[in-house]
Amino acid sequence: MTHAAPETDLLNFLLDAVCVVNEEGVFLAVTGACEQIFGYAPEELVGRQMLELVYEPDRKKTLGAVARLMGGHLQYDFENRYIRKDGRIVYLMWSARWYKEKKIRVAVARDITDRKRRSGGTEAAIAPAATSWQLSDAPRCLIPPDSAPILLSNQDYVVLAALAANSDVVTRRQIIEALGQDYLSYDRRRLDTQIRRLRRKVEEASGLPLPITTVRGVGFRFYEPVKLK
Repeated sequence: MTHAAPETDLLNFLLDAVCVVNEEGVFLAVTGACEQIFGYAPEELVGRQMLELVYEPDRKKTLGAVARLMGGHLQYDFENRYIRKDGRIVYLMWSARWYKEKKIRVAVARDITDRKRRSGGTEAAIAPAATSWQLSDAPRCLIPPDSAPILLSNQDYVVLAALAANSDVVTRRQIIEALGQDYLSYDRRRLDTQIRRLRRKVEEASGLPLPITTVRGVGFRFYEPVKLK
């Protein structure tokens, strides 16, 4: 029977996530409180672009912080927001260092969401509430009214965007062609399965029904307005 090294066990007790990324911002390694903070296991993050997880309104300032860091300035107490695997937004505080000779950045992240909430006046910044359904392209997510964003796969986003772009019924052919597939050779049952899975995903995440109705023999439509962002 083998045992993990003591230092490996200790890393699992850290309150912080320790992230190593390359020059392009791609995760090379993640240890510590990775899953508690991001919702992803370390192996799910390795190979992903770090900026993909940054909440879109915070990307510009995050890129600015990265530029300063790689320009030789140590980074302490930088704050930004990330979208977890479950779609919730978390507020993080970072300290980071750029190792020029190794072409890597080492960053330590701590979840300060609870602190922000207790301090008051920042709840909207942590989890901005939408008063209507919204579909965002960056990151690709569906935002139900007064609920946290729900991350979408590329295929789910394309289907919902095709429906949101038209207030009328969208035919199965239109949706399948939007997916870049040939209508005649595409198994239409796959589309019905995808819609059912999306309905279940949205209801489980937000407690709200996905406002899509099936028009028999034709296709689907949103029965509530959905704003494209």
